[in-house]
Amino acid sequence: MIKVVALLEQDPESGGGFYQGLNAILQMAELGRDKFEFAVLTTNQKNLARMSRFGIAASFTPLHWFDRWLVQNVSSAFWRSLRKRTRWIGPLEKTLLAMRCDLAYFVSPSPLPAALQTLNYITTVWDLCHREHPEFPEVRCFGELLSRENMHRTVLPAAFRIISDSKALADKLVRYYGIDRERIVAMPFGPSPILAGAGSDVAADVLRRFNLEAGYFFYPAHLWAHKNHIRILEAIALLHRQGTYIRVVFAGGDKGERKHLEASATQLGIASQTRFLGFVPDNTLAGLYAGCRAVVMPTYFGPTNLPPLEAWANGRPLVYSRHLTEQAGDAALLVDPDDAKSLADAMQQLLDDTVAKRLVARGRERLAIISAQRSVAASDLSEALQLFALRRSCWATIL
Repeated sequence: MIKVVALLEQDPESGGGFYQGLNAILQMAELGRDKFEFAVLTTNQKNLARMSRFGIAASFTPLHWFDRWLVQNVSSAFWRSLRKRTRWIGPLEKTLLAMRCDLAYFVSPSPLPAALQTLNYITTVWDLCHREHPEFPEVRCFGELLSRENMHRTVLPAAFRIISDSKALADKLVRYYGIDRERIVAMPFGPSPILAGAGSDVAADVLRRFNLEAGYFFYPAHLWAHKNHIRILEAIALLHRQGTYIRVVFAGGDKGERKHLEASATQLGIASQTRFLGFVPDNTLAGLYAGCRAVVMPTYFGPTNLPPLEAWANGRPLVYSRHLTEQAGDAALLVDPDDAKSLADAMQQLLDDTVAKRLVARGRERLAIISAQRSVAASDLSEALQLFALRRSCWATIL
């Protein structure tokens, strides 16, 4: 029986990445029941208590400088030759081998698979937006684009399987990096288990804490440029000039854009209609979903995101970017993220309870479709793991 070890690197303050990693771990644990051994390793110690809430027993290992060195020098012919002669193994791989790991599972995009000298691995890709939207500072500046590109070109070819979040992303991996399509499992995101079941009592407490009134539009996302908060401000200002008063609440850590956004809100004359809450813990986030009228997300990056799933799971209508229709289907009002009027028109429509209720019903239907897609992808992944187990019996431990 093989042993799969999942690695979680993010912490809760990283946002959706942490929750998606948690979902991946829970799913793999279920797939492995009576089929293979499964364990979880995290490089962030604060995750241990968080995961224990879901019955996940994890171990902690710090990320060592030598593992970073192995990643940075993976493409050097000299150091590659030296590693082969000396058979250097980094601390991370030594830890995995001590756990009797056969297959490492990186539940988020990571350069760390490049540090593994003998172990096979599954890696994860959430987006290729550095290729599709290179103009945004978070993927353009100070070598970030080159860093992401090098990571994919280094990590993807040797992966036993690659988990992507959609068929569209899988097709792009084939086109951009020449990956065999059969090695990619298109696994749609699922809603965070932490946010399920937020009720009116939770919402009432959260609203009192932040001095909010129910009925605001809500955007749970870190303040990155690509999240496009500015277009929401422009849409609210446009509606204000037309005599429609809409409030919006932003929940997410500042990634360098908060001062710009606050200054823009003041300049547009809508500062009193906007609230920036900063990063909020998951129990607070659940209450904010429950207290909002609708979720609005005019993001540029995709092809999928977690807030739409969480909006549908919490019975809230959604405004979403038009180019991300593969995820949303007909369960959102789709808008042009470059056009404030398109966004304003959608928000105006959601003041009509009939429109809102129709979208909530479609959201439930969309979640059922996505759940079925996840089941099919899980079956494909399970078959791949059975195949790996058969092939793993062909060789002894390398060391």
